Amino acid sequence: MSNMFKLKLTALGHPNPENFNCEDEKEYRSVVLWLEDQKIRHYKIEEREGLRNIDADSWAGAYENYQRDLVSPAVDGNLNEQLNWILSYAIRLEYADNVDKYKNAKIEEQKKAAPNVVSSNPLDNLDFLCASFKTGVERVSTIAGVGPHTDPKIRLAAIAKILKTAPHPDPPKSESNPIHQPSDVLKLLFVQDLRNLQTKINEALVAVQTVTADPRTDTKLGKVGR
Repeated sequence: MSNMFKLKLTALGHPNPENFNCEDEKEYRSVVLWLEDQKIRHYKIEEREGLRNIDADSWAGAYENYQRDLVSPAVDGNLNEQLNWILSYAIRLEYADNVDKYKNAKIEEQKKAAPNVVSSNPLDNLDFLCASFKTGVERVSTIAGVGPHTDPKIRLAAIAKILKTAPHPDPPKSESNPIHQPSDVLKLLFVQDLRNLQTKINEALVAVQTVTADPRTDTKLGKVGR
């Protein structure tokens, strides 16, 4: 609630909204007096004496009468509820007095934080230093005719260039070689991703059809509506 008070006091131009402590009795009373003097001005100046005596025991009674004169719906609520309503009332009055100033005001949108994208592509989670990755690159390199190199990533980059320029190189002839194109190896890596994508597309289509269907349609009756 204190943050809400600070926001509203800032909107009203209070000189020290950041340090306002609603739990401090004297600060609370000072804010009420400031609102009446500067924004609400329901009483004439000479009628504000009861609110001006913020150190007097009689202030609480003057404050209650003030709320009733304002026809506050929070008069029987707690102090925070009462102050929150008075602040909102002061803001309404401030707006009404300066309609031309505020009607074209634009709300500055907060910058949205970049979403944390978690990739489900298995290629993004490859361990380039593990033995199985090096073995796989070695096998594909042999098929593509790529020479040896200490860094398997460089050999994989060379394979990628070959696939772009000549996607169907002739593999070495061997009856024991079940894979005849290096591109087939890479395609197989994406098969599961493509299946998952198709499944999600199908689920989305079903969901859209469910939402857009006319709930009044009764197929048993063979008609639409009642």
